Amino acid sequence: MNRRHALRLSAGAAAGLLLSGHTPYGQWVVYRKKHLLIGSHKTDPVTYDLAKRVVALLAEHLPAAKSRAARAPDAGRLASLLGTAQMDVAVLSAPDAAAMMRGSGRFAAYGAIALRVLTPVDGRLLAARADFPARHAWLVTGALAGTGLAPVREPPDDPGIPWHPGSRAFLEGRPEPGDD
Repeated sequence: MNRRHALRLSAGAAAGLLLSGHTPYGQWVVYRKKHLLIGSHKTDPVTYDLAKRVVALLAEHLPAAKSRAARAPDAGRLASLLGTAQMDVAVLSAPDAAAMMRGSGRFAAYGAIALRVLTPVDGRLLAARADFPARHAWLVTGALAGTGLAPVREPPDDPGIPWHPGSRAFLEGRPEPGDD
């Protein structure tokens, strides 16, 4: 074997080793655990603007959440992220949230996604997965309640999508739930 062939073989082995399993995916999982991602999607630009406003309010009133706005290319991708527990919270229109919850219409491919309302936000809903910790829902709702963005101070009778138990607890004046 000549030197040139050995060098190519070594370079190929090194490239294979570097590219074979060291993906940023593991870091993405860590990032999602450290930051509260507020989902939105490009096909409804209002959702991204609202997500950024939610993030700004949470940064002011609940900085420990380390919230960040995240934008999917469309509502289907956002449904996929919510349905696979890659994201917990999103700003959605009421019809999209209801269709995601039922797994109907354009969201049928993702199946029914158990969503709960945290709070209405300026014509949309801040919704979370049903397994979003009650304490986190209580804290997020408390940070946003009474602001210009989320003026609701008590839950309406029937939003069409169930209220998250943590949000309902805050709005009914019950104490902060323990860790789930």
